Amino acid sequence: MQRIASLAWCRELGCLAAVTPALCTRCFGSSSSVAAPVTRRQRSLLWPHASRRTVEFTGQKLRHLSSRSSGPDRGVSVVGIPDPLTWIRCKVIMYLVLLYFELDLTSEEFERGVKQALVHVSDLISKGQYWHLRGVVSIETIEYVEGKCSSLTEAQRKLLAVNMDDIIFLLPEDVTVVFDSHGRKFCRVVMRFWLLSTHDGPDDPEGTAIFRVAPSEDGSPQKKLATAVYEFHRELTPGASPDWTVTTIWHWHWKLAE
Repeated sequence: MQRIASLAWCRELGCLAAVTPALCTRCFGSSSSVAAPVTRRQRSLLWPHASRRTVEFTGQKLRHLSSRSSGPDRGVSVVGIPDPLTWIRCKVIMYLVLLYFELDLTSEEFERGVKQALVHVSDLISKGQYWHLRGVVSIETIEYVEGKCSSLTEAQRKLLAVNMDDIIFLLPEDVTVVFDSHGRKFCRVVMRFWLLSTHDGPDDPEGTAIFRVAPSEDGSPQKKLATAVYEFHRELTPGASPDWTVTTIWHWHWKLAE
């Protein structure tokens, strides 16, 4: 089984090597006062299921994304594969979620939504605008993020911002559906993002195990590999809000600052 999974991974990651620099990310298609009012549109981290709209946040202009990113050659090559057993487990659970709850976690729409969420949330964090995260990020996670960022300098905090073109690859690390004592159903999806960054310090080992970045030849700052882990939470009970909420945020930059 692991051999089969490894072959599948090689095929899917092979598309990354084949289309570099257009790296293929379709392979996983896995209470305080508020400073500014949070609109319904801003609260919708991802679109309601069965909706085909592009997700946009208030005040942002986001281009439509295909499963293949575009842009200049970033000198990224594939040197390994993620854990195939994790890939198999998540694929199976995502299929069951689609089968029983009609929620497609393998769609381009979901992939686009989690990318936009990473870009939007990381931008606010980099600016120290934690109050604007309300309605998109859980209160507990906002407090955690503020605590983690308190030890960073302003320059280090600004490096947390992720641009869409910085995202190399993403995959679901964990997908679960839970039921509470009241019969409500919840879906939790943990996504890991591989990123390019200009941070000082070493590359994230999670990144170097899979990707390699060529040295910069044009005099621009050398790009380093980093990762970010975001957990998305949504209630699946009929009649519940279709909005997703970010309930976990972790950036490699925080570990560098420890």
